[in-house]
Amino acid sequence: MDDDSNYGSPQDYNEQTDAFRWDLDNLVERYLQEFDINTFVMIGALQEKIQELIEAGNGDMEIDLEE
Repeated sequence: MDDDSNYGSPQDYNEQTDAFRWDLDNLVERYLQEFDINTFVMIGALQEKIQELIEAGNGDMEIDLEE
C-alpha cells in the first residue's frame, strides 16, 4: 500500500478553493455563535487580512479575459 500523506485532502485547485471557502464560512458562523463581535468587526478584520495578502504579493493568478 502506498503511503499517501494527502489522503482526504482536496487535490485540485477547485477543490482547494471550495475547502477554503467552506472553512471560512464555518469560521464566520462559529464566531457569530460563540463570540460577542458583530459582522462589522468581522468585515473590518477580513478587510485587514485582504490588505495583508495583497501586500504579501501572493496574488499570482492567471485569468483569461478572452472568452
